[in-house]
Amino acid sequence: MHKTRIGHILSRLLSEKRIRVTELARQINLPQPTVHRIATGICEHPHLSSLKPIADFFDVTIDQLKGFDPIPWLENVTKIPLLAWESVLRWPSDQDNITSASLVLTDANVGPRAYATHLNDTSMDPIFPKGMLLIADPDKIALDRSYVIAKRATHHEPIFRQLLIDAQYKYLKPLNPDLNQYKMAPINEDDKILSVVLQAKRDCEI
Repeated sequence: MHKTRIGHILSRLLSEKRIRVTELARQINLPQPTVHRIATGICEHPHLSSLKPIADFFDVTIDQLKGFDPIPWLENVTKIPLLAWESVLRWPSDQDNITSASLVLTDANVGPRAYATHLNDTSMDPIFPKGMLLIADPDKIALDRSYVIAKRATHHEPIFRQLLIDAQYKYLKPLNPDLNQYKMAPINEDDKILSVVLQAKRDCEI
């Protein structure tokens, strides 16, 4: 299961403060299952009444807990630009002319040219549903079974696939079982791997 943004941040706060979910729930007087569901990402839309005592306990704001603002004392949090799906094709070579909609926080080990984008189709369902936020880095080396954003010579838009490497051969594989007839496609000379996806997040509106 892929954690929500809040779940990911809460898990890191728990780890940083070396406190368990059960102890946090006891100290803020919330049911332990409620805190557990938020931390694991099972609860995708937690109520403000649940978030406020958690934020108060860690001395952060609601926006920091939701990932909209950085938490300075939390290590390895980086802001990266959120790109439209079609802009990925021109990144990073034309980054000066690409307008970013906003900035996204990530704790992934990303380089200076990393970016975020929303998956625009269902080809990687059910693991990566349409609309999931992808954190990608064009400077990472794509290895066997990496998840990558690629450009097919025969496609106008980028695609998101799993990379499979067999000796000198490379293939791009969708995960959606409805696409079994397109299970694997070899990478040709004119195709290009644009970025390696390092993290995937499910955005939540509270």
